[in-house]
Amino acid sequence: MEVFMKKYIFILILFPSFIYSQVDSLKNLLNYYPLQTGDYWEYKIKNEQMPYPPDSIAYSYEVMGDTTLSNNLTYKIITYQGIYPNHYVYNQYERIDSITGCVFRYYKDTSLANNEYKIDSLFAQPGDTINCSDSFQYSGNYKTKCLSVGIDTLFGEAVQVKTFFDFSFIPGGEYGLAKGFGNYYGASCELSCSHGSLVYAKINGVEYGNKMITGVKGNSVNPSKFILLQNYPNPFNPSTTIKYQIPKSGLVTIKIYDVLGKEVKTLVNQYQNMGSHEVNFSAKGGSASGGNAGNLSSGVYFYQLKAGNFISTKKMVLLK
Repeated sequence: MEVFMKKYIFILILFPSFIYSQVDSLKNLLNYYPLQTGDYWEYKIKNEQMPYPPDSIAYSYEVMGDTTLSNNLTYKIITYQGIYPNHYVYNQYERIDSITGCVFRYYKDTSLANNEYKIDSLFAQPGDTINCSDSFQYSGNYKTKCLSVGIDTLFGEAVQVKTFFDFSFIPGGEYGLAKGFGNYYGASCELSCSHGSLVYAKINGVEYGNKMITGVKGNSVNPSKFILLQNYPNPFNPSTTIKYQIPKSGLVTIKIYDVLGKEVKTLVNQYQNMGSHEVNFSAKGGSASGGNAGNLSSGVYFYQLKAGNFISTKKMVLLK
């Protein structure tokens, strides 16, 4: 009896210690996605489509504070801002479930549980496939896979990183999370290739890298070239705006195609003067300046600009 009691006491002491160690280890993984008020990031994205010269865009996002939304859950307010060349501003709302390690984004759609969808799983390990996507709303058959855990160099320092591949769309996209910094790179290739990287961050008051917001506007893209910008917002519902620049006057067409290459809408087909232009594409109702996508289903579409010998195509996502 005495021996049994000693072993029993030993197990009681060891078991809680093991559990606490596991909890601390899991909580440490939450550092892959910092979301403290005041945290700030700047990214530069390079787009390439042969044989045309590459162009680039830059944007920032900042955690502004907390808010409780219609589902009675508390989210961080994240303000996204286009630095160059399209100067947009909009808010997004995200929260992290510290128990499951899942990151959720709020979306005003009552068909979703709690009006939100999952965009990541910070507890995922290499080989794990997660029912989520950072690119798609709704709780469809969207998948992201954790590829690896390792070490990379960021701002001249070795940091722990975790890589993922979101294959919810074709051909999918790879991205990486760095511990203490969050998303630090992303890449996707389809008709064109896009590579994004973190160039500046301010985390818990500590600054890393070189701030771009005062320097990108004047030197990233030559405005004398043909430029087709990424539509905003994307994904979109009910409407999105497509901006573009043409260095000389001439006939301009912008058409929408589905994933099979079938033309579904002509937005622009007219002579236009050189300069900056934009057209609206609406998912419901008519549009004086653009097209009506009222008969289109949710999914991936492509918009293509043709002007003279210049052709450029980009992808957009309609979510109804």
